[in-house]
Amino acid sequence: VDFLLAGDALFGVAYYRPSLQKFVDYYAINLHYKHTLIAVDGPAKTATFLLVAPDGSDSTVTRAFLMLHVTPPQTAPDFIKTSPLANDAGWLDVDPATLMHVKYDTIFGAGDVLGTSNAKTAAAARAQSPVVVANLLASLDGHPIPASYDGYGACPLTVAYGEVVLAEFLYGGKPAPTFPYDQRKPSRFAWELKVHIFP
Repeated sequence: VDFLLAGDALFGVAYYRPSLQKFVDYYAINLHYKHTLIAVDGPAKTATFLLVAPDGSDSTVTRAFLMLHVTPPQTAPDFIKTSPLANDAGWLDVDPATLMHVKYDTIFGAGDVLGTSNAKTAAAARAQSPVVVANLLASLDGHPIPASYDGYGACPLTVAYGEVVLAEFLYGGKPAPTFPYDQRKPSRFAWELKVHIFP
């Protein structure tokens, strides 16, 4: 099994990487960093990647596959990207704490469309929602903006059947565990949360 990542780290939050790396090693997964998928030829079963070398030079490499699982790059919808609401990268341009648009004070945002550095997860949207509601209501009443989003996000990472590493973190990759155990260690408890409680 080969795992090709566009980035240069196994997971965006360093705190959880050693735990995840143990499973990469256990399953003998070959990690390949700085590989950005640029084309797939389904009938030929080949995938072409843009590879960035340590010196910054780039080249393309084509690899054969038996099965290919692809996670496309995250992006805002076109109606945001092409609107005056977007930042230079095409995301909704909001203040990362208040979630109020930086130019239009009657617009607030939540979810995957935001131009903030948090993980785009359902847990993030859940944490953003009360901030948006509190700040929107305060704004409508002419009061100061009271609430602040801290970048909370969570990724329940399945590492084996019945075992999940529950990664929770804030802006800057600061760990933010909810439960009183080392959430870097896979647990059945986190599996039950992912499979039964979160849905």
